[in-house]
Formats: sequence, structure tokens, C-alpha cells
Amino acid sequence: MYGRTRYGAQIDGHDVELEFDTRKVVLNTARLSVDGHEVESKHIVYGDGDLRTELADGTKIEVAVHSGMVGELTRAQVRGPDGTWTDLQERA
Repeated sequence: MYGRTRYGAQIDGHDVELEFDTRKVVLNTARLSVDGHEVESKHIVYGDGDLRTELADGTKIEVAVHSGMVGELTRAQVRGPDGTWTDLQERA
């Protein structure tokens, strides 16, 4: 039940990956990597959080996450270039 889970998507030719670490139960860590390089991380206790970066080619990446009452990830989405939100898919 507790561990690290990875979610991802392709945005503007970049591989976007979110790692959500629930090993500390309530104090979760969300890590954003783009093309295999970690670009931001933050702790999420409960509720909404976002991770953002701008790449050297000008691509803006924004990932929204929501952690539930017991630390579970209830939403992981990335904003596309047209402004729409897409669910990140769990990766093995």
C-alpha cells in the first residue's frame, strides 16, 4: 500500500514523469522529472499541490496533484500546450 508509484505522459515531445512517494504515510513527496532529469520536488501533506518548470526550449510543464485524507494520490494531471488537463498514467 505504501511505496513509490510513477505516473507519466508525453507533452510536446518530452517525457514527463511524476513519482509519488507515500512511504511516510501522510507526508508524501512528489517528484517531477522531465526527460529523465528531476526538475522539482515538494512535500504534500493533504490537498492540492503543483509542480512546475520551464525547459530550455521554452516548454512549460505544470503537473497538478491531490493527496487524499490518508495520503493516497487522488489526482495526477499535466497541463497540455492548449491548456487542457490530461491524467498521468501509472507506469510499471
